[in-house]
Amino acid sequence: MAAKKRAKKSVIRFHREIYKEAAVKAAARDYAGFACFSISWEGVYIKTVITPKDAALPACLTEEFANRVLFNSI
Repeated sequence: MAAKKRAKKSVIRFHREIYKEAAVKAAARDYAGFACFSISWEGVYIKTVITPKDAALPACLTEEFANRVLFNSI
């Protein structure tokens, strides 16, 4: 039996002087169908750990999420 491929976690740190915590949380809600998000503060950063729900998701999920956070912040 073949081993199931695990989804790879990604970590993004958003500087709080540039990005709004509400923008990160809104993006996490938008992408909740694709991944699980853990959001916390780490010094001056909003730390976001992204765990895809499906190992077959494209690698660009992290970049697309970051784009949504930027969009939500402006």
